[in-house]
Amino acid sequence: MRKSFLLRLIGSIWLVLLFVFPATTQAKSPPKKYHIEVRTATFGGSTYLLGFGVCDILNKNSDWVRGSVLESSGTVEGIKVVGNDPKKRKRSGFNCSADQFFKAIKGVPPFDKKAEIYKNVKILIFQQYLAGMFVTLNPDIKTLADLKGKRVATWPKGSAKFEHSYNLAAGAGKEVLDSIKWQFTDYAGYDDMIVGKTDAALTYCGYAGKGRFGPMPKLRELMSKRRVYFVTATSDMRRKSRELFGDAYGATLKLPANTFEPNLPRQDILCFMPVVAWGVYPDVPDNVVYEIVKTLDENHTMFKDYHSAGRNIDPTTYGLYPAGKEYFHPGARKYFDEKGIEYGRDYFFKVFAD
Repeated sequence: MRKSFLLRLIGSIWLVLLFVFPATTQAKSPPKKYHIEVRTATFGGSTYLLGFGVCDILNKNSDWVRGSVLESSGTVEGIKVVGNDPKKRKRSGFNCSADQFFKAIKGVPPFDKKAEIYKNVKILIFQQYLAGMFVTLNPDIKTLADLKGKRVATWPKGSAKFEHSYNLAAGAGKEVLDSIKWQFTDYAGYDDMIVGKTDAALTYCGYAGKGRFGPMPKLRELMSKRRVYFVTATSDMRRKSRELFGDAYGATLKLPANTFEPNLPRQDILCFMPVVAWGVYPDVPDNVVYEIVKTLDENHTMFKDYHSAGRNIDPTTYGLYPAGKEYFHPGARKYFDEKGIEYGRDYFFKVFAD
């Protein structure tokens, strides 16, 4: 009888535990699957490949967040197209260069119309730093001053890449800037140089940390066909761009001589350094952003397999963006704070102190 009583007592205790403490006795099921679309830049560039990496890492390693890549023209399109659609705001991430981000949160052109929407943009996590410069097949073009009167290929007006071109060249002075014959042909400008239709073109190399750089695929292709010369700014030219357009346009990254092979480049190249992150709107739920950042962090070593710039993605760089902590999405902030990961404007300028 005593044994029977003990069995009934134990059974009663278990029933009480199951009803009173269900959360501790039952396994939690993962949230319903959530799909997010990652808007990159144009196909073939480092941003596109890193965006593909984001989605691939999520699809392979998250239990419930799934991603797909969508080619885009860049930051301006991402902020506007996503911002104008409530459904997209809930399920989109996008390429977010610092120069355009600051324009969005300030509500200045090209974000002055519907500014109240665009200024809500938040930062998700670091993407990459780029070395932005002009290249040419003409050995006589060595500095930005030598672009005077030349035909220079870039991206359409209103795009972030055109602003990079214009604001970089502006460091050479108004006389040079006003004389340039811009050709809005984006990647076609590389082939145009080969056939003599243009003299120089904007390009980028992804910074892979520790002095390593990875040319964007179209530049690498051009380098395989022709002898390419990199066009440098001078220190005075970089300071001039900063005076004219602010800190975001004055950030400088040096591409050392002989980086790719002997005499390539033939001289140290002072480049404009676009700082790029992935952006989102606050409409994306906090737990989704937390899961994205967590999954990318736990698998960040995979990024190097998608592009050499991915070598620079690790806990020391996740928060390297020149914006205050309040501009990071709450889900990202929660994860960074829990893990002791530094982020925000103060951290950025601690790392990139003059």
